[in-house]
Amino acid sequence: MFYERWFDSFTEVVTAAAAAGVLLYLGHQIHQRQKKLRDLFFVLGPDSTIMADHLEELARSGAIRPHRATAAG
Repeated sequence: MFYERWFDSFTEVVTAAAAAGVLLYLGHQIHQRQKKLRDLFFVLGPDSTIMADHLEELARSGAIRPHRATAAG
């Protein structure tokens, strides 16, 4: 048979195919969960993302300081 070149028995072929199927399924599930999280947390559009990155860089360089609320009293 065609599989005798790589495998000793048909059982090994079935086992390898099942393992490949499980790996493909797990990869698909991981991708779906990552997509769900991206859709949930990445709410900024491309322009807003650029602006947020620029503001973060300004804060790191010390050009601007984050707002700290003070207690009114």
